[in-house]
Amino acid sequence: MNTQLATTGQDIIELPKPVTEGGMPVLDAIRKRRSIRDFKTDPITMQQLSNVLWVAAGLNRPQSGVGIYVEGCGSAPGAHNWQEIDVYVLTAQGVHVYDPAPHHLRKVHDRDIRMFTGNLLQPFVVDAPVSLLYVTDFNRMPHCDDWDRTVFPWANAGVRVENVYLYCASEGLATVCRAMFDRPSLAKELAIAKHQMVSLHQVVGYPK
Repeated sequence: MNTQLATTGQDIIELPKPVTEGGMPVLDAIRKRRSIRDFKTDPITMQQLSNVLWVAAGLNRPQSGVGIYVEGCGSAPGAHNWQEIDVYVLTAQGVHVYDPAPHHLRKVHDRDIRMFTGNLLQPFVVDAPVSLLYVTDFNRMPHCDDWDRTVFPWANAGVRVENVYLYCASEGLATVCRAMFDRPSLAKELAIAKHQMVSLHQVVGYPK
């Protein structure tokens, strides 16, 4: 099954159970980890997408949690357990946001907006079948100061990015993280509020 999400016709897309064991030894994955900028347009599988989202922002322990991780604890660390980052998934079939506790995708709309992640210097990103956008919700960061707002959304997004890098190295997928894109247009297309911010963009696909 590939990532043709729109074929389900549903607002909620149930993802396959993530594969949480096996894969490449971590030191091998670190050695092979790299940024790749040439992608095939072939879609990745739903299982691969499920695994990517789980390593980026899923739940890896069954202990009772709080907030959006109420059913467990996150696979990626985050300052103060704010859980302020949502992962948006952009494909040719539209935009979805990942809900970690039920491990499903919730549809935002069915328009392909990946063109807003590219630019004249980096047009290759539109070839990749999946784009991940890390979106910070500052309303989930109580009792923070200006330094916290400046540092932690980027640091916490970076941890998620690296988890995806290591999974892609293990799986033979290509990925690259970027910060050069049209943030105002993306914010409008995602319909995010003023208290939210798109920080980093990461594309995932098969290497060309």
